[in-house]
Amino acid sequence: MKAARIDPNFLERSKRKATLMAPVITSLSAAPQNTNQGGYGQTLTINGTGLTGTTSAKIGSRTVAASSNVGGTVVTCTIPSGCGAASVNVVSPTGTSNPLPFFYIDPPFVSGLAPTEGSAATPVPVEISGATLLTTNRVQFGGVTGTLTPPTSDVEITATPLSITPLGSNPWFQTRDVSVRTAGGSLTITNAVMLFDTPEVTDLTPDTGPAGTEVVITGTAFVGSSVTVTFDGVDADFTPNSDTQIIATAPTGPTGEVDVVVTTPGGASAAVPFTYA
Repeated sequence: MKAARIDPNFLERSKRKATLMAPVITSLSAAPQNTNQGGYGQTLTINGTGLTGTTSAKIGSRTVAASSNVGGTVVTCTIPSGCGAASVNVVSPTGTSNPLPFFYIDPPFVSGLAPTEGSAATPVPVEISGATLLTTNRVQFGGVTGTLTPPTSDVEITATPLSITPLGSNPWFQTRDVSVRTAGGSLTITNAVMLFDTPEVTDLTPDTGPAGTEVVITGTAFVGSSVTVTFDGVDADFTPNSDTQIIATAPTGPTGEVDVVVTTPGGASAAVPFTYA
């Protein structure tokens, strides 16, 4: 009886077939920053080959439900709770994939902002202090994405609001929530920043006199935690009557015409002349 003839290439083809079918993961992408860093509740996208039929993924010691696309190149799952570094792999009908590292990032924490008052027309940078801020990838002011300085610290970041249309009436400022998004999640501080209209001086009464003259300054947007009045750059004593009127005492100044300027968190008004007589 003849021995059965074995195809010498059979084992090699079988090995190649098994290799092709084995699940292999090549990269991890956690929304919204699309890196292998993230936090609880975010969506993790696992890219690779041979992932068809995958129903679960293992992140650290936690096994979670997962789904694969038709082509078997993508698996998605929701990131479970955890901390530190974790190994990620998937189990498909053909076996367990290779592991890739994933890093849990704590949610952001904000302890303070400075300044909390600024100009609506020309906003100034806002320093945001706290913890776990190094992976910050977006800061929004009132839902509008500001200009973020690339973070270099875990405890402080800087972002600048975009300019907004002045309010044009009392109270002359607009509050904005500040939202910080990092690889670990998002945090919103309500009514954290106030953006002020630029003040305007429309009248001085009188507009001439010696040092010590009481001058009624009429205008708009005389509000904010810091308001100053200057005559020729010299600070003047003043009493605020309302958001549209200030009574200032002309300080010692040179004979002749000088500029009077009112400055608030919204900026400096255009200069109006006062003449020392």
